[in-house]
Amino acid sequence: MTTRLFRALTWLNAEHSPFVRRTAAMTARAAVWAITRNGTLASEAAGLWEADRFALALHRLNWYRRHARPSASQQDTAGASPLFDPTTGMGAQSVTALDAWLNSSPARNVGLRDQLARLYVLARKVQTATDAIPQRQLMADYTRLANTLCPALPAFDPAPARGKATDPYFTLDDALAALGTLDGTLKMPWYIISGTFLGAVREGTFLSHDYDIDIGINAEDFSESALLEAILQASDLTLVNISPHLHLTEHNGVLTDHARPALYHILHISGIGIDVFIHHLDGDLRWHGSAEHRWDNHDFALIDYTISGLPVRGPALADRYLTENYGDWRTPVKTFNCSTGTPNVRFNHSLSAVTETLRVAVLSQDMNAAMTAQLVLRQEGYLPQSGDFIIPWALTD
Repeated sequence: MTTRLFRALTWLNAEHSPFVRRTAAMTARAAVWAITRNGTLASEAAGLWEADRFALALHRLNWYRRHARPSASQQDTAGASPLFDPTTGMGAQSVTALDAWLNSSPARNVGLRDQLARLYVLARKVQTATDAIPQRQLMADYTRLANTLCPALPAFDPAPARGKATDPYFTLDDALAALGTLDGTLKMPWYIISGTFLGAVREGTFLSHDYDIDIGINAEDFSESALLEAILQASDLTLVNISPHLHLTEHNGVLTDHARPALYHILHISGIGIDVFIHHLDGDLRWHGSAEHRWDNHDFALIDYTISGLPVRGPALADRYLTENYGDWRTPVKTFNCSTGTPNVRFNHSLSAVTETLRVAVLSQDMNAAMTAQLVLRQEGYLPQSGDFIIPWALTD
């Protein structure tokens, strides 16, 4: 399975010939038109294939296929697609067309997965709004729709939300091979962080229950084009996805979204995931994040370490860094969740991220994941004791 996945991702991320792109675009245009009867959506889908954005294009086509038929009932989650924001990469005209298609049938507003799709659309409209009054109306619409999903939340039990024990995910040889490939590929300074750094400091090797390798690059040293080109040229690495940091902040009465490079998920041919986090400077803080999170540390210099005998770089003042990340980092644990187990975590003001969290809370068959998502929503104030969904950081004046 891992080999097939690696090969599939490598092919999707490769440079494709004009003939292949045009053929895929024509096929996608016809398929999306057949599903939506919407020329704007069909053209947008075809444009992704023509622009050689095969990974996103395949996600989009799969999403349309899974949402071709409205859900039969409120509780119908059959065929729910994997976690994917259908508005990813869409312009305003395409988002409006998607909104029209989702509302084209009364039945399409019944099922949970269809209502969640509309939440993604509303979230994108909020993010791109340029005027305060319509933005507040969109946020009110979002709140009302989110409230209709709350009865579908499972009874809250915070106990499982602490994480679960995991079996060792990779061998030491594979981990060293993955880091070695990364070191030979990147032409910018990198260093180990988070769980990988914890393993190096506390145990001298990778954590036995870890499931990926965590890497940091300072924003001032980072070039996205150079990273993507390096991955494209490396036969042992392929890109899985990109997760920019999205956070709405107030400017002249309007909440404005400023995306920053944050997280690049990479897959090594062995099956080991490598998470490359871009670290931004904010005063005396050095933070990294994703579409949902931000983790703050005091700014740090880099010094030399080793992990299983391999020379690496990592944050100086290891005790301060690890205490900020884990609290009592010297005591080993085998259950951990990055959303609930890190004292230095913040959650982005992003309705797209809220929608993803709400979707996991409502639809996930993994009760641990569902409880974790619900716990985050409660802790961040979206689900207060009253039970009514609210946006705690919404502008009301």
